[in-house]
Amino acid sequence: MKKYLFITLLFLLLPAMALGQDFPDTYNRLPSGTDSRRHGFSDPDDDEMGTTNVFGTHKKGDKKKDDIPTGLRVWETDSRFGGVDSVQIDTFSHHFQNVNFTEGIFGQYNTLGNMGSPRLSRLFADRSTDMSYFIFADPYDFFITPFNRLHFTNTKSPFTNISYHETLSGDNGEDRIRAIYAINAGKDIGFGLKLDYLYGRGYYGYQSTSDFNATLFGSILKEQYKAHFAFFSNYLKTAENGGIEDDEYVTNPENFPQKYGTKDIPTRLSKVWNKMHVDGLQWTHRYSVGFRRVIHVPDSAAAADAPAPASSGGDSVLAAIQNRLAAQAGKGSNDSLTALADTSKTKDLKTEFVPVTSFLHSLRIEDNSRRFLANEDLSDFYLNRFFEGDSTLDKIHHTRISNLLGVELHEGFNKWAMAGIRLYAQHDYHSYELPAGYRLFEKFSENRITLGGQIFKQRGRNINYTLEAETSSDGDSWGDFRLRGEGLLKVRFLGDSLRLKVHGSVTAQKPTFFYRTYHSKWLWWDHDDLDKQLTTRLGATFSSEKTRTRLKVDLQNVEKYTYFATTANLMKSQSGDYYLYDTDVRQSSSNLQLVSATLCQDFTLGPLNWESQVTYQTSTDEEVMPLPKLSLYSNLYLLFRIAKVLRVELGGDVRYFTSYYAPTYSPALGMYANQPEAERIEVGNYPIVDVYANLHLKHTRFYFMASHVNYSKGSSGCQFLVPHYPVNPFVIRLGLSWNFFN
Repeated sequence: MKKYLFITLLFLLLPAMALGQDFPDTYNRLPSGTDSRRHGFSDPDDDEMGTTNVFGTHKKGDKKKDDIPTGLRVWETDSRFGGVDSVQIDTFSHHFQNVNFTEGIFGQYNTLGNMGSPRLSRLFADRSTDMSYFIFADPYDFFITPFNRLHFTNTKSPFTNISYHETLSGDNGEDRIRAIYAINAGKDIGFGLKLDYLYGRGYYGYQSTSDFNATLFGSILKEQYKAHFAFFSNYLKTAENGGIEDDEYVTNPENFPQKYGTKDIPTRLSKVWNKMHVDGLQWTHRYSVGFRRVIHVPDSAAAADAPAPASSGGDSVLAAIQNRLAAQAGKGSNDSLTALADTSKTKDLKTEFVPVTSFLHSLRIEDNSRRFLANEDLSDFYLNRFFEGDSTLDKIHHTRISNLLGVELHEGFNKWAMAGIRLYAQHDYHSYELPAGYRLFEKFSENRITLGGQIFKQRGRNINYTLEAETSSDGDSWGDFRLRGEGLLKVRFLGDSLRLKVHGSVTAQKPTFFYRTYHSKWLWWDHDDLDKQLTTRLGATFSSEKTRTRLKVDLQNVEKYTYFATTANLMKSQSGDYYLYDTDVRQSSSNLQLVSATLCQDFTLGPLNWESQVTYQTSTDEEVMPLPKLSLYSNLYLLFRIAKVLRVELGGDVRYFTSYYAPTYSPALGMYANQPEAERIEVGNYPIVDVYANLHLKHTRFYFMASHVNYSKGSSGCQFLVPHYPVNPFVIRLGLSWNFFN
């Protein structure tokens, strides 16, 4: 009761607190596929290349009453080459009520139900075609932020953002608090600290999650030297319940003699956990050499009275400046740069540094570990036991040290440099440690060399592109390669801004270590004979700003598709039948072809807004790659203002996908795997509906939501995203995000 009273008072006082201060807009970006006003697909070229600026509400030259300067720049950087790229900044509260869903803003991910649980996208176009080295972190991409998605900052005064999400359920609820603090040490050096804590008690038994992240990041942006670095530490703890014992506790509760609350439903496991550390550091920097270029900014009056130059263009201006420098040099100046510096002090001249060649270096160190613990005997859940002991403590450790060296010839430093060129070499060292028996461990290591190059154009007004080719080897296997290209065409047509973005790639990759080798008490395989997976991918995204339409098409052909699959053996006993499970790695013997098309369309009629996203996809082999044929998200809401200062979105949204044999989940592996043939269960064909009030006042965002309002027990075939793992029941959610300078 005290908790509810505190939350009520907080939201009653929040408007008064916000009205008393002047906060900057938030820079939290919506996940890929959204922009600040409506959903769609992310496009890194939506802004010109460079940083994106967010300033306070005061005009230039004005001062706040407390004389605190406001101003913030936010950007992302490439994890290998250190290039700076703009980000889409969410300056509105739109979709804020959905940002804490593990299922994604548009509900496209399958999860185990609880916040922070492992997830897998139902849309194959969202999945990466590259196999990662520490695969166990992939299902936690909801929480773990990779280096190239960090928001680096440059701020005029210390900046803080605090976000808090809560469900109003004392015993079963979810909480997440996230804080970001940014500060500058001079004009070009910025630092930041990100803290993130997630705790989901879970609405079903033994499924709690507890995740913590601390990231220290910083940047140096000088004319000739640019650097980005981050130290990150992630600790993720997931309780594994193995799913409920019988789905009919949810689908047909009338078959049981007594009523069960969600916490009372029996589960297959009760004293089992996955605990994981994902720690490391990244340092990406570059040093550039070039020349200084004089920019002529003529005085308006002088320009009006000045006679026309003998020849047009920048050459005449440059010649005049050179003559002026030569004259000054003849009067005793031995340093033309000094003369130029003196000249640049005048009102009509200034200079800028033009990089010609950059030397690149990136260092990445990862220290990853995973422990699978069980304080109970799992012999009635898993088919095989590979070493003795009643309890389980499987430890896996992975270390990676990666160094990349490169050289880049910049585009645009003269009229002949219409594109840039980048050459690089990378070395990766990997060390692995796996269980080999009771309190025994076995170590493995590998070295990988990668050579590659790029040709790119990123400053074009209408056309930009990147072409890349690289090859790599671990010494034992040769022939891994990747060819990749992407391009962007921007045109104006009949008053509309049209964009066409295309991408294509051909990748041949040897399955990474944990696909080939995995040892534990309950799962074990050695597959050194796995072939390279060859993936060919083509795609395009077309968007129209005027009609608010986006269409995305993705085609893939995969040879030797590598995936996890589960087998199940039916066991009979006096207490009832049950299955024993095993999980292994498989490769498809035939080509797998995938087709996907997604249409996003938004409509507005006065205060009424309707946003829809529909995806159709198909697979030539549903047993190897099961996919729902149709997935959709629809959001209908009223948008209005109260007293001209309180922005309100009042509406509801729905998520739906057609039924299919969704991948199941393996607790001992911590990964998703295809369902066993002996136990095939369809999920889907059930809408999940939320209603919400989303408010934005003085740059402070807060929401109230009734989630899964159509929840009811007894709906056959519903309420599951993953076999045996029900989704959360009806809950009340609320959250806020507060930004301020201090």
